[in-house]
Amino acid sequence: MKIKTENLTGRALDYAVAICDGWSADYLDKNLDVMPKYSTEWSECGQLIEKYITALALHTKREYWIAGSGGYGTSWGETVQITVCREVVRKHIGDEVEIPDELQR
Repeated sequence: MKIKTENLTGRALDYAVAICDGWSADYLDKNLDVMPKYSTEWSECGQLIEKYITALALHTKREYWIAGSGGYGTSWGETVQITVCREVVRKHIGDEVEIPDELQR
């Protein structure tokens, strides 16, 4: 199922980030239980910030976070982790991403 990157959350977001971070889609499809929890675990998300993100800021009204990775466009989210993950996916895959149906339930 195609989903807009700006709407990705939870395990669907983690799946898309894992693909961007070098995991094989075939492997992940058969082993979803070993997928890193990038969107909730600092130990996983921290390395994404160092590897991919060039700008990270809290919106002036403290409503959401904004992240950029160089070039055109940024991503936003309710938490730093979600924002960073969405930006990694946007930069590497684009504005829409194919996610396995079982991750959308």
